[in-house]
Amino acid sequence: MKLKKKYQLLLFAAIISVPLLLLGIGVLMSVIYNAVFKPQNDQIPFHASFAYPVMLVVYVLSLVLLAVLFSRSIRSLLNKINLLNRTIRHLASYDKIPSKIAVHGNDEMGELIRSVNLLIERTTYRELELKQQEDMQKELLHKLRHDINTPLTAVRLQLFDLECQTAKSPIFESLYQQIQYIADLTKEIHLQSTDHLESSYILNEDVNIRDLLETMVQKWGYLYSMHEIELRFQPVDEALIWSCNALWVQRLFDNILQNAMRHAKATMLEVTIEHGVVSIRDNGIGFNESQRRDEGMGLKIIADIARMLQIHYTLESNEQGTLFRLYQHSMELKKYD
Repeated sequence: MKLKKKYQLLLFAAIISVPLLLLGIGVLMSVIYNAVFKPQNDQIPFHASFAYPVMLVVYVLSLVLLAVLFSRSIRSLLNKINLLNRTIRHLASYDKIPSKIAVHGNDEMGELIRSVNLLIERTTYRELELKQQEDMQKELLHKLRHDINTPLTAVRLQLFDLECQTAKSPIFESLYQQIQYIADLTKEIHLQSTDHLESSYILNEDVNIRDLLETMVQKWGYLYSMHEIELRFQPVDEALIWSCNALWVQRLFDNILQNAMRHAKATMLEVTIEHGVVSIRDNGIGFNESQRRDEGMGLKIIADIARMLQIHYTLESNEQGTLFRLYQHSMELKKYD
């Protein structure tokens, strides 16, 4: 029920209930007095008896009760407004992104809460996306500095040996200055994009795939909801650890989820973890793998990153949907032992 109609009915109920309530109390008190108390009070009329002030007290109490009952609806609306106010202020601050608000109605307030929840989902997506890019840039920049400084150190040592074998010359001082200049320059490097950086800067580590996928499902939930696709995450395994790189395996899953959202024309995508295998299944229209490899870069990027991280995957696609199954070699051996 819309708020306008709801409060119109509430106002109409208040207008009708007050006179009816007062009239009913007056008639009831009069009947009770005449039937029970009037013979015992020497036939004193109702308006001159003790029952009249009692009726006035009952009037006041009934009006207070009505006011409390009608104010509950207004108080409920005010509580929702205050909750939205706190949530939006919290979202605008630099603190942790607030949780979504439960929706309990289909009125204008319910629609407003859904809009705020959509804003929270979008902000969560942007925060996680920016953090992922920032972490990747920091890691790759660190490796790039290391790879530049290593040959510079070797050049310094060779110059030192050459300087010891020959007479000192101003050229050595100039070369040292140039080497230091290059070393200082690496500290100012700012990577504008990491889309085309190669795998020479990748360092493998133990990555909790369950936690990583949970974060990614939360990140992609906003975009999937905008495309009216239901995104499910059902981890059967409590934990799954892969030896890989967290930033690049996120890029791998990003490409899978992006391809499904853009091309599958699905209404549901499910991510599961079971027996050490990550399964990503949609109910879309499917595709011909050989044709799709020729038409786009999505599958090529997935294949390149999977090969780079030593992650095995299988791909099945038909008119009922598409299924990716990903696992590492150790998981594959464990499955068939």
